[in-house]
Amino acid sequence: VADLHVHTNYSDSIYSPAEVLQIAKKVGLTAIGICDHDSIDGIRKALELEDKYGVEVIPGIELSTEHRDMEVHILGYFMEWNDLHFQALLKTIQEVRRWRAELMVIKLQQLGFDLEFDEVLAESVRGSVGRPHIARTMLKHGYVSSIDEAFDKYLKYGGPAYVPKYDMSPEEAVGLVKKLRGIPVLAHPKFSPLTDDEIECLVKVGLKGIEAYHARHSPDETQQYLELAERYGLLVTGGSDSHGDEDPIGCVRLPYEH
Repeated sequence: VADLHVHTNYSDSIYSPAEVLQIAKKVGLTAIGICDHDSIDGIRKALELEDKYGVEVIPGIELSTEHRDMEVHILGYFMEWNDLHFQALLKTIQEVRRWRAELMVIKLQQLGFDLEFDEVLAESVRGSVGRPHIARTMLKHGYVSSIDEAFDKYLKYGGPAYVPKYDMSPEEAVGLVKKLRGIPVLAHPKFSPLTDDEIECLVKVGLKGIEAYHARHSPDETQQYLELAERYGLLVTGGSDSHGDEDPIGCVRLPYEH
């Protein structure tokens, strides 16, 4: 079985690549997809440890885009992730992520929260800073009771502390993955509620899969996305989208054939 959507602390998980592989082996996974946000650094480390733990590492990435006043995430699998132009683009995106996170902390300070950006950077460890690091800092201070509460009240799209991401459209992300000879997949469609026509447009520009199985998809939602996959001839993927203990690695387990 496989969990095709796992993060490491090279983006916003609490686990290092080694810890991810240790957990994957412990829970009986055959393969995992390392899909950090706008970062490929965790892939390199995980591949070095692949033989040690006996768990196949599927190289991936989760690209953040915006469309129609909402976030849409595109997963890319098996890309030529060592491409120098791609690495330069990711460096730019990560610089924007840092700038964005700092602006979000300033907005929270203006809302009355006693937070410092250095605290958020300390949470990120490896430098690809994001909203979960801000949420964990808020949780440590006792300003929220959970990561979800931090997002729902302050950090989600349109929230009082939200700041837009690097300007990339879903079509551009799909095109980028294709250019790098990878497989572009629509991540967690529940949280990127595109219309059927919008999904069809992505298929026309090269979308190859849909993440039908996800830790936070209900059975009815999963069935809906499986039907979409059949309608448009898309590959079916799925994963825990694990960033830590909230959605544990392996809580979504796909047959290896996927």
